[in-house]
Amino acid sequence: MRVSVKIDWRQFALAALALALLGEAAADFKIADVQPKFAEQSLTFAGNLELGLSPSVEEALAKGIPLEVVIDVRLYHQRRYLWDKKIASWTLRRRIQYHALSGQYLISAGEGEAETRESLLTQQEALKQLGSLSDLKLSLPESPSEGAYSADIRVSLDIEALPTPLRPVAYTSFSWHLNSGWTSWKVAR
Repeated sequence: MRVSVKIDWRQFALAALALALLGEAAADFKIADVQPKFAEQSLTFAGNLELGLSPSVEEALAKGIPLEVVIDVRLYHQRRYLWDKKIASWTLRRRIQYHALSGQYLISAGEGEAETRESLLTQQEALKQLGSLSDLKLSLPESPSEGAYSADIRVSLDIEALPTPLRPVAYTSFSWHLNSGWTSWKVAR
């Protein structure tokens, strides 16, 4: 006796794709809690970014491939009848890399002479430190006037900063597209 099984390959492919996406769903960047406020001629932040890595990104980091995280900040003056006025925008870059010889994770932030470097023992500690916004101070082009302000923040993995042979893989794989999306926070005085 022969039993025939008919397989719908479209349903099978959709189910496989859904499982692949769900497997990577836990990894993403999130802006947990940010408290922007004005201090003298600058905008300061207190808060943390949650930087969850997918297994493929973790594997690349463990093999010594440096990852660059980009933090975009935009400051808006809120207006009642017109669209909000953009006051300033900043792009901050932070880098994490595993150093196999010392067995430590190296973090760097800033550029040029203002660059800070730190080394940590575990990946979890390094990602936590990389996502810390406690000492973030951004200079303002002018003193803020009266009224309400908001700060939009986004954090993402910079695929263009990856080594050239890895970029096509990163562009075509969902697991490399780590991005928090824009979140808006009211600025305290």
